[in-house]
Amino acid sequence: MKRTLIAAALVFATAATPAFAVSDKFNMDVEFSRANLATTAGAAAEYASIRDQVVERCEAEHAGMNFAKTYAVKFCTDQTLAKAIRKIDNANLTAVHAQQR
Repeated sequence: MKRTLIAAALVFATAATPAFAVSDKFNMDVEFSRANLATTAGAAAEYASIRDQVVERCEAEHAGMNFAKTYAVKFCTDQTLAKAIRKIDNANLTAVHAQQR
């Protein structure tokens, strides 16, 4: 039983690694309104829009995957969204992101 689980874990790790590497390397531009970030409600709306853009891109990046696609898309989304929020560097948007975790 342990050998089967270890073998499955190794297959998963080997198959998933290239997908994670690809998702960690791509660049993307997100569209948002800096004026909307002045309020908490506006930042929440912009956050939802940014998240949708990131999810769409991550799903496209992993469209060809048959194995562990859901996990790869979630990993990609989490990493890319966090990077986008840090790069935008707005206190309201950062607060919304922290609440979503």
